[in-house]
Amino acid sequence: MSQQRRLVLFLSDVEGNLTALRQTLKGVCEGLDLPTPEVKWVEARPDALADGGWHVAEIPLVSGKVSGKVSSPEEHLDAMTQALSKDFRDRSMGMYVDREHSYARVCMAAPSRPPKAMEGEYLDVLRQAARWLDVETTTLARLFSGNAARNLLAAAVDFGPDGKAVEAPAHPPQPPEPDEDDRFVEAKLAQAKQLMDQYLNLRK
Repeated sequence: MSQQRRLVLFLSDVEGNLTALRQTLKGVCEGLDLPTPEVKWVEARPDALADGGWHVAEIPLVSGKVSGKVSSPEEHLDAMTQALSKDFRDRSMGMYVDREHSYARVCMAAPSRPPKAMEGEYLDVLRQAARWLDVETTTLARLFSGNAARNLLAAAVDFGPDGKAVEAPAHPPQPPEPDEDDRFVEAKLAQAKQLMDQYLNLRK
């Protein structure tokens, strides 16, 4: 299995029933005339996903393109995600990542709501997927990139709430020089502290 290409499913289901998950995927694939893929739980899911009630499963993908007319599971990500949401009667999200080509696609589905999907640059899709899961972007990046998540997201810039890169200042700004009013206030504070110390000593 290539670690550069991954197909991951997120289920907001309290039971985390792998048998039910396999049955849903089997039904989708039969309807699309596809071979039923293997699926397994991701054991090393970040704590933030577990705390948020998300079970994480992965469909192993073969390296390279499949020969012939048989399509790959990631080509039907939206159909799988919507079927999971319908069968489990809860939110589900599917995400396909191709880090070698910096591409990703994500689909979020919920019962009685139209699905939401996005595809494009890996980091852009990663940030949107993290918002839908209500976790930090670095949490989701760790799932796909392991220890490289920090280097990937925070090498030289921080990402603001609007998703735009914000450069860190080269040097912290110097505090302004105290003026006459500042010195007056500081003197009064020092005097008050001295009087308070004298008062407390008298009470001992």
